[in-house]
Amino acid sequence: MLRETPFYVESGGQISDRGEIQGEGWRVDVDEVRRVDGRIAALGKATGKVESGRARATVPRDRRRDTERNHTATHLLHAALRKVLGEHVHQQGSLVAPDRLRFDFSHHGPLTPQQLNEVETLVNRGILDGVQLTIEQKPQAEAKAAGAMSLFTEKYGDIVRVVSIPGISMELCGGTHVRNTSEIGVFKIVSETGIAAGVRRIEAVTGRAALDYYRAHERQLQEIEHLVRAPSGQVVRRVQTLVEERRALEKRLEDAMRTGGGGAIKSLVDQGSIVNGVKVVAANVIAPDLPALQAMGDALREQMESGVGVLAASFENGKNTMLAVVSDDLRDRGVRADTIMRELAAAAG
Repeated sequence: MLRETPFYVESGGQISDRGEIQGEGWRVDVDEVRRVDGRIAALGKATGKVESGRARATVPRDRRRDTERNHTATHLLHAALRKVLGEHVHQQGSLVAPDRLRFDFSHHGPLTPQQLNEVETLVNRGILDGVQLTIEQKPQAEAKAAGAMSLFTEKYGDIVRVVSIPGISMELCGGTHVRNTSEIGVFKIVSETGIAAGVRRIEAVTGRAALDYYRAHERQLQEIEHLVRAPSGQVVRRVQTLVEERRALEKRLEDAMRTGGGGAIKSLVDQGSIVNGVKVVAANVIAPDLPALQAMGDALREQMESGVGVLAASFENGKNTMLAVVSDDLRDRGVRADTIMRELAAAAG
């Protein structure tokens, strides 16, 4: 334990600090901080013999700054959600870590893309406005009378710490924060999900983590541009063209299969054999996907007039499958395609 400590102990959603304590001939790499009998205790791996005396405790600057960005961002996010969705929104929980933030709030359903964009825009506007935070100690009653938000699950003393972003937010909070909203840099929502009835969750990143997020997506976009051979800035148009071309090819393939496949299906029928007086066609075929294979099966059934067909194919995604078809007259006599497939599967083991 230290007489004075820079380490923050987990509270209000913000995780505990990590860091280092150095003394005369010894060091402790702090990886956990707890409150023990009302005092903050730092736990970690010790090097050398730890003794009482003067010591220097430090928290990595970058880690602390990243945590501050995320914590202040949760306050901006809370305010933005209430402005976009309504004052029924209240914080239901949170996680503030150096690499990300998570914010749980009361709301009846998923946010629309437009609402998410509006919330994200409001948070980033608060960041770009460069608002100076004020942190004060006030009597709890006075703070709440002034409009300070609080967590229903938290217990507060008579004197509370009030973190204000003037014109935007006022909350009771004991966590670490930036001095000015501009220090957050940028805010990006990563996901929005439901976690319980009437409770939604937003996960987001700020600062350096947000920059990493944008860079990762930029690399993915550049890779897609390379794969589809699209000039910079035209990848969406190129992908739309490829999708339309694929649909047209699938339609042509389906039409071709239904009309006999240019002789391919007729050739399969001609190569079939007679088993117990029934025409049987079994073949490996080339098909890009299941719809194409089904179209071939329909064409085969029509061309056989009377018989059983089994087609096997390996799709472009690497999956293998078989399809059985039965002509109408045999189906009326009790021959079923699903029964054939089960018997084939049993025989294959």
